[in-house]
Amino acid sequence: MTRSDADPARVVIEALRLDRWSPDEVERRADRALALGVGGFILFGGEAERVGRLVERVREDAARPLWIGADLERGAGQQIRGLIELPPPAALAAHGNPGAAVEAAGRVTAREALSVGINWVIAPVLDLDAEPDNPIIATRSFGADPRRVGELGVRWIDACQSAGAAACAKHFPGHGRTTEDSHIGLSSIDAPAELLEEDLAPFAAAAGRVASVMVAHVAYPALGGRRAATVEPGIVSGLLRGRLGFEGVVSTDAMIMGGAGADDASAAVEAVAAGCDLICYPADADATVAALMRAADDPLLAARLEEASTRSARKCPPSARASRPPFEPVAFARDTIAGDVEALRGWTPRAPTRVVGVSDDPDVGPPAGRAGALGTIVAGDLHAAGWRVTDSTEAEQCLVVLAATPRGWKGRGAPAAEAVERTRALVRSARRGLVVLLGHRRWLDVLGVPGICAWSTETVMERAAADWLRFAVSAAAAGSRRGDG
Repeated sequence: MTRSDADPARVVIEALRLDRWSPDEVERRADRALALGVGGFILFGGEAERVGRLVERVREDAARPLWIGADLERGAGQQIRGLIELPPPAALAAHGNPGAAVEAAGRVTAREALSVGINWVIAPVLDLDAEPDNPIIATRSFGADPRRVGELGVRWIDACQSAGAAACAKHFPGHGRTTEDSHIGLSSIDAPAELLEEDLAPFAAAAGRVASVMVAHVAYPALGGRRAATVEPGIVSGLLRGRLGFEGVVSTDAMIMGGAGADDASAAVEAVAAGCDLICYPADADATVAALMRAADDPLLAARLEEASTRSARKCPPSARASRPPFEPVAFARDTIAGDVEALRGWTPRAPTRVVGVSDDPDVGPPAGRAGALGTIVAGDLHAAGWRVTDSTEAEQCLVVLAATPRGWKGRGAPAAEAVERTRALVRSARRGLVVLLGHRRWLDVLGVPGICAWSTETVMERAAADWLRFAVSAAAAGSRRGDG
């Protein structure tokens, strides 16, 4: 095969880790990937101005369309510092007007992404929140109801794509019933085919509208295979292409994940043969391209490669950068906070208030790009609003900010027992105690102490929680003066 749009390298999406690598290393890897002829990049981390410069540079050097993607389920600020963070899908679904909320989120995410040259928004998650012990989905899902997830997902997709970026529905045919993290190893969903129809429903709703679909590194025996869906022709070509009629671009999940297998270069060949068009984030792009080149000696695989690379080039979204939209993320996020004003009867900004952060996974460390320890944002915002914030263990009031969100490589869904017990003890140690949960709402029942749900560890959610607390305490105090309840 000659170097052209049908080149095997065009199906490879290389990673640029601005969150881990030095600037020189990022530039070196970008140059190497461009020389190899990759079809694009997936970005992690970085500050907005630097990301914009990098994307502009690689586009100029490539002189061809490139997929520039990033995981932006919680707004462009999830990856890129200086851009807007948004609540996770579960929070959007809990909004008083969820349809309008998801449309706003999709539109703002796309415009923010395009402002730094990202034209491929790798979102939304269309998996069902069907398994409480799922270690990787939870708040990333719009919920457990297939119809509702499909409706909200489609509204998010339409808003995103109307703003000019390509969306990506994931993780086909559904990652919501796993009890294992596919970052760590191959998960298997042993549910019957009839039940899996529920998981497929949101993807069926989106199939005729979304630009791309990402396939899961998960096995589905009831759908005809015990290997990862990524390499199963019956799932990619038969189910997604055939039954659902999807005509857009099919991408693998990151090939560095444990679920892809130890030899991800060989798995990439199988994924293309199965019907995938893009090989996302291989462990070694050179080895993957070499494996694809060798496989192209087979006429059938060569034809499949040509189809994949041609589709990728033809459907690559435009690269025009967009201006950033005016938006108030804290006010928007505040309307997704789930809590009961009655739990704050008796609270007052005048009483000494201790704010303590508790991490569910201290060994993993803070979320990428986060500045400061857990709880410092809530404490700072309340202090700025006139609250008597103190470090004293004798404080009359105690707010415990507990982070218990799904994260890759963590390997569990429920909060760690140690974090649960420490949170309970802290809340009960004060005359008035409350947990601010940065995690799924269901864990409030597990904690068994008064609390509010702020859904995720993004800075905007802590700020929104502090804002909500200020208003709620005022409302509770006004109700007490009126004698309500």
